[in-house]
Amino acid sequence: MVRKSIIEVLKSHTDELMAIPGVVGVAEGESHGRPCIRVFVTDQSSKYLIKLPDVIDGYRLLVVESGNFKALDD
Repeated sequence: MVRKSIIEVLKSHTDELMAIPGVVGVAEGESHGRPCIRVFVTDQSSKYLIKLPDVIDGYRLLVVESGNFKALDD
């Protein structure tokens, strides 16, 4: 069985991850030398984060508390 690339997995799951309250971003990352999906959240203690799986399509999710993101002015 051929494993999907992390880019393909992000493309197919970003919308559902971003729909979870408190999730402000997702990105490709690395954990212990292996590719992972980084999920950026405003607050790691949010009750909604229980909806996040530990693994999606074979890639571990790594939750990172980042606060809110905002665009920088040019």
